[in-house]
Amino acid sequence: MSDSLVINVEGENIVPEDLGRGGLMLLQHKDCYKLDTASVLLAWFAASFVRKGKLSEMLELGSGTGGVSLLASARCQNAHIDGVELVGLAYKVFCENIKLSNLSDRITAYNCDIRDLPAEIKNKAYDVVFMNPPFYDGTKGSVTDASVKSEHEKSARFADRGVLEDFIRIQSLRTRTSGGYAVMCISPDRVPEVFSLYAKYKITPVRLLTVHANASKDAFLALIAGKKGAPNAEFKVLPPLFINEEGSSSLTAKAAHIYEEEHSDCFI
Repeated sequence: MSDSLVINVEGENIVPEDLGRGGLMLLQHKDCYKLDTASVLLAWFAASFVRKGKLSEMLELGSGTGGVSLLASARCQNAHIDGVELVGLAYKVFCENIKLSNLSDRITAYNCDIRDLPAEIKNKAYDVVFMNPPFYDGTKGSVTDASVKSEHEKSARFADRGVLEDFIRIQSLRTRTSGGYAVMCISPDRVPEVFSLYAKYKITPVRLLTVHANASKDAFLALIAGKKGAPNAEFKVLPPLFINEEGSSSLTAKAAHIYEEEHSDCFI
């Protein structure tokens, strides 16, 4: 973390943090959803569906303060990313993050509801549409829980501004029909629901990757990719990703590769 640069957003001093990739910096506001393991893995997974050497259009639904889009941009130098965020404070921080890392020519932020997208987005078909939709549908967990401290965190964790079906419907509409990819991370217990909605909205599941704290733990995250306009596409369950070595806080070789090395993965 740098001590030399402090930026004021909404009356709060927040210090940019080094993302550890491409020299990019990220502002994290105390009242916004923080960059976490799911964010890092979603950026890596989504980037693995961008064809190398080809100019690509990417769209993130529910961008928050822009951490996933920034990380994806570092992995995909040949991509332009549009990011959509509803909550005003998070959107403002997202815009600051784009300026801070000099990415105005590669990332565009929009302050809107995913269910009411502007013409600039509706007029595009995207090669990859990626998202981290709310994990909870309102029947699990409590939106009055003391750990939910802000409007943005509530919006990020609970489906009060669009349920999972809304996200997948919009994802399908905006994914290029001729082989575009719909990518997401979700709680593992909602994978059957995702696959059912994918069938409804003409997305064929092609990859599933479960993420575990270590080899003895159940999955805490699922990464899913589907292909638009490809009903006969092959489905693969990828080897599980373990974050830490058993009985240790050390990263596994695969997790270290994701966090620390240049992007070389391709799941297409």
